[in-house]
Amino acid sequence: MAKRTIVVGDLHLVRDTPKGAVEDAVRLVTEHPGARLVFLGDLFDLSADHPGAPRARALRDAVQTHAGFARALGEHVDGGGELWVVSGNHDAAAGDPDERDALMTGLRLDGERRDRVRTSPWFFREGGVHLEHGHLFDPDNATAHPLVAGARSLGVHFVEEFIAPTGAFRYLNANDKTPLWLLASAFRWYGVRGPYVVYKYFDTAFRAMAASGATFDARAAEEREIGARRAETYAGHHGVSVELLEALDGIRAVPTMSSSLATFQRLYLDRVGATVAMMSGLFALAAGKRAAGLSLLSAGALAMGASWAAGFDRYGGSVPEMLARGAEDVARATGAKLVVMGHAHREALTESYANTGSFSFPRDAPGRPFLEIETTDGAPRAVRRYLRAS
Repeated sequence: MAKRTIVVGDLHLVRDTPKGAVEDAVRLVTEHPGARLVFLGDLFDLSADHPGAPRARALRDAVQTHAGFARALGEHVDGGGELWVVSGNHDAAAGDPDERDALMTGLRLDGERRDRVRTSPWFFREGGVHLEHGHLFDPDNATAHPLVAGARSLGVHFVEEFIAPTGAFRYLNANDKTPLWLLASAFRWYGVRGPYVVYKYFDTAFRAMAASGATFDARAAEEREIGARRAETYAGHHGVSVELLEALDGIRAVPTMSSSLATFQRLYLDRVGATVAMMSGLFALAAGKRAAGLSLLSAGALAMGASWAAGFDRYGGSVPEMLARGAEDVARATGAKLVVMGHAHREALTESYANTGSFSFPRDAPGRPFLEIETTDGAPRAVRRYLRAS
């Protein structure tokens, strides 16, 4: 990449984003005039801030909510800089070509200035560098087809039906924890609202079960057909071959929601049920109901033992691990020299793979993380940078 390239991931801008995070995002833009700024997915969190809203309206509202940031982006483009925007699982509209006008209108860009803004629902490739959000390698957030945002993934389902109505936004940055850990944390994080948060979790979980399996697959089949028809246009627009798209489509994760059993297991509902049975048994014993207590306790213990015997980790590794493996598969299948992703909210950096981490939610970092792509001896490499937080 000849032009100076800055890659930023996972800002998750919403109406309640802390003022300091937005000001730091503006500062990042203004401190890199003339550069190519790549926002690698989840620039906005439309599923949390505008659940169920028409996508064009949600995108316009999200841009207008952060008028100062949008103004900085527009001025960056006016000054000769470039802006690249990739869709994430929480802002599919941002990279959708059908919603491009909504983004341009929000940024107040017209005419030839729009030519310096590129958007993509999937990935960008240039000079051996492959850039994508990474959610397609996460079963909970993988879509039926990379070029179609239709049937909701399990992750988006939970954001729209659990996090948005409860306001339990702390869960957005805790996607690598088990449901039991998350349920226990509800009381620590939300106090008297804890029971309501737990109730909404189970309500959302059972709704997810109803939308999984055959129900999900019926919509997924239609979306795969639509995606296949869009592939040639997408390939031509992004300067890649249809064969490369097919290779990438073949290595991504199978959506959890495509299987009711996988959805049930991913939500650990068997372990939750076993825990409830054992707790009920203990209460029954304490109340003097020995037979009922022993039955519930035994049934719960057997169910829990069977669940753990089937495997502790239902997810096949953490999200960061899955993305790292996905990057290896991308490099192997397409010849990419450097694969850059976001989504995991955890930084990673090797010669062939880098993860941006989350700009808004840095974890044990000296500042807000981002990457700069350089070329050394003809090969691209990612360099870790930090912006000191306000």
